[in-house]
Amino acid sequence: MAKLDKSMLYVGTNYHPHDWSEDAWERDLNLMKAASMNVVRLGHLCWDSFEPKDGVFEFEWMDKVMAMCEKRDIFVFLDIPTRPAPTWLHKKYPSIDIADKNGLRQNAHTRYMEDVGDPHFQKYAYRLAKTMAKRYKDHPALLAFGLCNELGSGFSSYSETARMRFCKWLKNKYGSVENINDAWAGQRWSRKVTDFESIAFPIGGEANGAPERHLDMKRFFSDEIISYLQSFKNAVKSEAADIAISTNHWAENTQVGFDYQKCYRALFDFSGQGFYPGTNPELEESIMGACFFIDHRMGELQVPSWNLEFQTGSFGGYCCPKNVMRMYAYLTYVHGAQAVCAWTWRSMLGGEEQYLFGLIDHDGEPTIKYDEFKQIAEEAKMLVQTNIFPSLRKAKVAIAYSYESLVVSEKNKDYYTVPYISHIMQVYNAFFRANVDCNIINLNEITEDYDTVLIPGHALMSENMAKSIKHLLYNGTTVIMTAFSAKVDENSKVFSTSLPGLLTDVFGVKVRGFDRSFTHVAVMNEGCLEKPKISLKRDDTKIILNDKELSAQIDYHEYLELTTADSIGYYLNCNNKNPTAVTCNRYGQGKAIYVGIPAEEEIIRELIETQSHVLIPQNLPHGIVYRQLNSGYSIYINMSSSEKVIPVSGYGVLSGVHYNDNLTLPAYQVDIIKTT
Repeated sequence: MAKLDKSMLYVGTNYHPHDWSEDAWERDLNLMKAASMNVVRLGHLCWDSFEPKDGVFEFEWMDKVMAMCEKRDIFVFLDIPTRPAPTWLHKKYPSIDIADKNGLRQNAHTRYMEDVGDPHFQKYAYRLAKTMAKRYKDHPALLAFGLCNELGSGFSSYSETARMRFCKWLKNKYGSVENINDAWAGQRWSRKVTDFESIAFPIGGEANGAPERHLDMKRFFSDEIISYLQSFKNAVKSEAADIAISTNHWAENTQVGFDYQKCYRALFDFSGQGFYPGTNPELEESIMGACFFIDHRMGELQVPSWNLEFQTGSFGGYCCPKNVMRMYAYLTYVHGAQAVCAWTWRSMLGGEEQYLFGLIDHDGEPTIKYDEFKQIAEEAKMLVQTNIFPSLRKAKVAIAYSYESLVVSEKNKDYYTVPYISHIMQVYNAFFRANVDCNIINLNEITEDYDTVLIPGHALMSENMAKSIKHLLYNGTTVIMTAFSAKVDENSKVFSTSLPGLLTDVFGVKVRGFDRSFTHVAVMNEGCLEKPKISLKRDDTKIILNDKELSAQIDYHEYLELTTADSIGYYLNCNNKNPTAVTCNRYGQGKAIYVGIPAEEEIIRELIETQSHVLIPQNLPHGIVYRQLNSGYSIYINMSSSEKVIPVSGYGVLSGVHYNDNLTLPAYQVDIIKTT
């Protein structure tokens, strides 16, 4: 086996040899080598190529590919492809099949249509994992194993066997029907639980169940994915204890997803993701969203992250503008990435991704993107000598993320009219544009010290989360929490105390209702005729903060009653007699700041600059990403389509140019400056 070197940069691609002839393997690997690639991801999405029949394994083809990689000094990241499950396994155990929300079985006509919580599926998946780990653990080309592909995406199954597992999960959690009825408000609408065995999924037909039941259902599906990943890891490690593992899971997927922060410290040796900012660099929000994925995966871990998939084309989109892939690669390095693996090497001839374009065209010829990826690989080889990447930052600010708050707000869109991820990204974008590193943290488990912590739209507030916030404040952290936060307890029931629940004393404020700047029509008809959906602006509410009028796009604003806090921001043109919009309360050694509107980038930026000790680099043009690296190096990345001039002197490591006073960066260009 190859030793995973934490000081290396790995640049390569995703390759599917089972799609091509042996002659193509030779040509493709030669082209990879000629492009200075040093890693290739193999094995994903092809279980039945390894096991065409139950217990009949065919590894000879992969043995040949691995040997060819070894000959060319290309390391192999080997995925163990437990999804999609092969057709023969679906036929043998129909309980593996997905059932829709009405309980109707679905044919496995596309990928990820298997129930990963099904014991029959798991038995065969773990067998494959152990068999592959045992066979390849000592192979000289092997770099690491991957725990399948994109777990968290696909479909949840509402089958009878899944329902029975849900009932067992609930019984283990609550213990008695009295406890579950209390947690679920069973007295409402005469829906008391009488026994665990008869509990149904709170979904089906045109109706969905109460929020308390919905939250537990999503927790159940999340826990099943986490449990599967843990047992999957154990199966691999039982045969190959010394081999590193990762995966490009999709915990943030809104259709399925799982509570990644609940498990990430124990599951993976290094975090991984697909980096898909899109082929249109003009969409800054998409780029920032892709970088957020990296930061979310890394959390508080001080280990590099891997782009196990990296955008080369998209569905129907041939490529990014020139130099954008290279610009994307450096953005990921800034956020702690160690590896860039193009998705994909060859454009597929058939299947669901035949028009998702790779580095090599359908006929096997290199595309205009090949040379750009070669440049990425050759520069990575050179940068290893400088010892500046991978870059493991020590962030002093953090954003609290909550899978459970995502579930709560998605379930109750009539009230939570701003999507949860919008709250998160408004705050993240403020830090991104300010060129400030931030960790994405779980309030249930914080291991680092922070100057400032942002808690945006954190609807669910448990006693443990509230305790963590108080601990941060006692130690001198500035905590900024926005509207829609601390509305429900850990069971998704609204607090019977003043809001923000469990934290009124901390923030020194009580939320006394809210208003909307636009007309509001609920999805559910409250009675009488159906109401027409209209969107009329009632007032033009703005915020005054530090004597500045900020043009926040306000759709929802809360009425704040001061107890011990001071007003530091005000609503302008607000109908409420009390115009307080932003408050600050001393608590412990820290400052607890409450913002009465949903997270909004301009407001957050102003609070960071005036209420925290966060140092924001100054005099940088819009669109420039900047970081100080170690050993006197700094990196400047131009994300924009226009030339930028930056006041800096030094030697350009990438360009080979000595800059006196000004660095001129063309569109989408990058340079690393060694200061003199």
